[in-house]
Amino acid sequence: MVRNIPEEIPLEWASVPDMQGAWIILQPIEADMQLVQSGHLVSGTYCSAKVEGTIEGVLLREGEDIVFIGKWADLLGKGDFCVFIHNRESAEVGRTFFQGNWKHSKNRNWDGEFVGEMR
Repeated sequence: MVRNIPEEIPLEWASVPDMQGAWIILQPIEADMQLVQSGHLVSGTYCSAKVEGTIEGVLLREGEDIVFIGKWADLLGKGDFCVFIHNRESAEVGRTFFQGNWKHSKNRNWDGEFVGEMR
């Protein structure tokens, strides 16, 4: 899974999901994450008892899917991520979550699982 952040966003990409707000990272670490969004661009910070870091990326459409790709950085290193955004509907409440992979900049393999959910 190799993706790069595009330099231009297609004009037909007018509506994007609302990612802004409080999230919780469930894997690879448990951490609180706060995201801000401007159109298709998303950035934020995450923190746990052990680490604080930054995340930034772009929302794209791949067919019917919404993909969030970008970069992360903290004291343990830096790298890339690529996740799919999902909205799980239930009778009581809809949940927005992401699931995908991350990799360290020193590694070519996308072998880290990246999972989180909106609070």
